[in-house]
Amino acid sequence: MAQGDAPAARQGAAAFALRAAILASVGAAFAASLFRLAAALLDAALRGDLLTLALGGFAGLVVAHFLTTVVLALRYRAASPPPDAKLPSVTVIVPAYNEGAAVRVALESALAADYPEERLEILAIDDGSADDTWQHIEAVALASRGRVRALRQPRNQGKREALRLGFEEAHGEIVVTVDSDSKIGRGAIRAIVAPMCADPEVGAVAGRVLVLNRSANLWTRLLSARFVVTFDLARAAQSHFGAVLCTPGALSAYRLAAVRAVLDRWSTQTFLGQPCTIAEDRALTTWILREGFRSVYQRTAIVETIVPTTLARIARMMIRWERGNIREGLVMLPVLPTAWRPRDRWWPAFEIVLELLQHPVGWVAIALALPALADAEHLPTVLALVLLGALVQSLYVLRSERLSEFFYGTLYALGAMIGLAWLFPYSLATVRDGRWLTR
Repeated sequence: MAQGDAPAARQGAAAFALRAAILASVGAAFAASLFRLAAALLDAALRGDLLTLALGGFAGLVVAHFLTTVVLALRYRAASPPPDAKLPSVTVIVPAYNEGAAVRVALESALAADYPEERLEILAIDDGSADDTWQHIEAVALASRGRVRALRQPRNQGKREALRLGFEEAHGEIVVTVDSDSKIGRGAIRAIVAPMCADPEVGAVAGRVLVLNRSANLWTRLLSARFVVTFDLARAAQSHFGAVLCTPGALSAYRLAAVRAVLDRWSTQTFLGQPCTIAEDRALTTWILREGFRSVYQRTAIVETIVPTTLARIARMMIRWERGNIREGLVMLPVLPTAWRPRDRWWPAFEIVLELLQHPVGWVAIALALPALADAEHLPTVLALVLLGALVQSLYVLRSERLSEFFYGTLYALGAMIGLAWLFPYSLATVRDGRWLTR
């Protein structure tokens, strides 16, 4: 062993020991909580307390869903890219609105992609920006010597319409969408087309989203950890069933044929009499799934995106996301009992129903438990359970991220359980509101 390797080896061993200790202690506490839940359910059954039994049973379903998600995510493996000779033609679509110079980062990262130039088309679409976004797009297009095609909407019509223009103009077999505030990795395009090259049933692929401005402040660090706990974990598990529910706007790939089969329905979608102007990524995934295609996750297709840096803007972003999730869940409810996809219907159906029910049921449980929660004697137990829930949610981070991300993930989960309890009811009450909120 080289002289410089010894400290690194000791640090690695210490980090491994700390990870193991955290995993063992949190796992033991979680197992003890499960035994207590089982004992409480048995006691409720013996007393004939059907409401407690029902709420406890639902809590058990939530726990079972989480554990199953973790197991499936741990079994996940990314698809391997094909050789150059078998790579399909690709059109990268970058819609932009009032991004200014930031749009250059997205376009230049696409130009720098490790992908055969003769099979790569890049469309930059200015959605009627009021700033100098168009000038920056034109400059990149000119410098690219024809590799970037610049398109301009006469007025701002929304991201969905900008994407529609891109889908209509695309020539590639596969279209890759990239947000204008994002930067794709050099191997991202090669990686994200791999699942569709391997399986003709795959119509949509979600990339792995990381936070580009992670080190800006505490809020961005918390969001960075949240992306791992929420997005990577869930999508890796959903990929097992070919049912990733949302392929993110930051980086996703679609078969052009699959998109064009649903393009009119997606672009003219309404909900409760209002045009759908937000959550265009989840909506497109929903339509493609309903068409019979599979949607999967590709962890090796990496994109870094800029997130809001203030609490107010983060809250508005989450409201927009939650409204879109609620809307698409409600849209799918009448479809779920039908033969809406050839196979693997039960898991996405279970997740959609659980997504819609877990918050209302949680509110009912809290309301019933208020007398006990108000008792100072029970407060330490309640706080310990909340902390345990946050720790358990963050355990997945230990698998591949730095230890610091585990603590940020725990802090985020703890804050979300307490500070974001209002998000679902507010978003449900205002679900018809299609404003973007962060522009």
